[in-house]
Amino acid sequence: MLQTAYDHFEAGRYREAEPILRSVLAHDGNNEAACMLLALSLQAQRRGDEAALLFQRLAEAPGASYEHWNNLGNCLREAGRNTEAERALREALRRNPNEPGVLMNLGLNSLDLGDAVGAGRWLERALLLAPQDGEIRVYTAMAAFENGEPEKTHQLLQNWRQWQISPASLAEAAWLVMRLDQIDTAEQMLVAALRSDPENARVLLRCAGLHERCNRVDQAMRIAETLSLRDDLDAGMREDLALLQAGLASRSSDVATSRRLHEDLMQNRQQLEKNPHIYFSYARVCDRDGDAAAAIAALEKAHAAKTEQLRRRAPHMFDSSASPLTIARHRVSPAQFAGWSTQPDAPDAEASPIFVVGFPRSGTTLLETMLDAHPQLVCMDERAYLQDQIAFMQTSGLRYPEDLGKLTPGQCAAMRAIYRERVARHTRWGDGVQLVDKNPLNLLKLPLIRRVYPNARIILALRHPADVLLSNYMQNFRSPVFVAMCETPESTARGYATAMDFWCDQFDVLGGNVFESRYETLVGDLPGQARRLVDFLGLPWNDALLTPHAHAASRGYISTPSYTQVTEPVNTRAVERWRPYQQWLEPTRPLLQPYLDRWAYAW
Repeated sequence: MLQTAYDHFEAGRYREAEPILRSVLAHDGNNEAACMLLALSLQAQRRGDEAALLFQRLAEAPGASYEHWNNLGNCLREAGRNTEAERALREALRRNPNEPGVLMNLGLNSLDLGDAVGAGRWLERALLLAPQDGEIRVYTAMAAFENGEPEKTHQLLQNWRQWQISPASLAEAAWLVMRLDQIDTAEQMLVAALRSDPENARVLLRCAGLHERCNRVDQAMRIAETLSLRDDLDAGMREDLALLQAGLASRSSDVATSRRLHEDLMQNRQQLEKNPHIYFSYARVCDRDGDAAAAIAALEKAHAAKTEQLRRRAPHMFDSSASPLTIARHRVSPAQFAGWSTQPDAPDAEASPIFVVGFPRSGTTLLETMLDAHPQLVCMDERAYLQDQIAFMQTSGLRYPEDLGKLTPGQCAAMRAIYRERVARHTRWGDGVQLVDKNPLNLLKLPLIRRVYPNARIILALRHPADVLLSNYMQNFRSPVFVAMCETPESTARGYATAMDFWCDQFDVLGGNVFESRYETLVGDLPGQARRLVDFLGLPWNDALLTPHAHAASRGYISTPSYTQVTEPVNTRAVERWRPYQQWLEPTRPLLQPYLDRWAYAW
């Protein structure tokens, strides 16, 4: 009988295994194998409390091995009983201090509790003991990602083809890689996972998420519909699927359905604390539904959960005496600028990158998409390669930006070579094709641009400061700097003021060949503004600039939060978006007033 039950269990027929195992235990209540198999069958049926009672019985038996305590802890964790789970897992670890599986489960329990720092410590210990275990490696990468360590995450996920890993875990690795903007690698991982297990629900769910993120909405909807009919999804997958479906409904303009799906998800308070993305997503749906009060209420909860997670691992980010935008503290004085030597060998405007800058959510992605459609221009999504030039200065014993004037022509040429080498990893630049470097906060690196590329053309994206503030406050940023800066409307306004004050001050000192592109003018008169922009860049006209949404759709993956908007025809819906929120934004007006005045925006 036990073998028959085991065969059912191995085939995933847990309900069929259960009565056989109960019959065995009725005749032999001390049958350890039957008791453990029944507990595992109940756990697989998501009957965690029943399973936990059997695992506890096994764990508390005289001479019980660490496996029973580990199984008990894992079962309790899956049931959301995390405090009890930790006690059981620590007992398992006491009985076997070098078991990587126990360390992994302790790490997962910490992740469930939102303690990514503690999770990382447990998981790194597990990885040292089992370096080729792909599952442990993926969870360690998850902890690193949640801790704001993208480079460490990337390193952990390299050489994935050499791992021992299940298709489901490989799909989770693909999801992490996608969030690092390595879309080709993510697709390769998912193809490999599908090849191993074409019907795996976790793999299909991540495929659907990737399709949505790459603006392949029809494919995402087909997979989501198929998954919604299956009965083998665990609670976590059902939540992820519901969130995906809510987002897809919003993209198809079915706001009522999207809102209902979000509200169903929000019934799980514990999950909301761990996944504030649900609140952010709900706020955007409420915004589309014209319900500003509900959107603000959701955003307050979203930021409270998000910042609490960050405070636990980086409390210094919330130091009220300092701005998160530390680079803005360092400026070039008029006297320092006057001491800069000329650079006769510097590249001319056509051989220099075109820099698109501005505070995030000012329309930089729309500008980049337009320009990328021109056959003589090429973009590379957002890359922080100017930072590598600053690193070169610092390793040469020079301070940034104070010592920019001490750079020799040879050092400037070396910095340009570093930049070109980095760019070549992503796109072709040269042979009549000019690079567009769109990274909004490069406006804080104006001194570097003016020193290393003195002839470069710069496009400054402008938008009503209140619209910029609101749009940033609505974003679920990964960057710890932006999580801290956008905690409240007031802190977001302070960040905006810090950045724009830096730009205004440094532009007045350094000057530059700058085209100011106002978002409102761009979307209100696309043909006229596009022609002025092309004239500024010294390029021939091309009609492709008038259909940036078509070009965005052909690009597929776009790394910025605007990836859904830029695939729509250019429209004015986002102009004056802030007006319904005016009562909540009123306290920020004194901070924004200098920039309202400078660029003639009305409050």
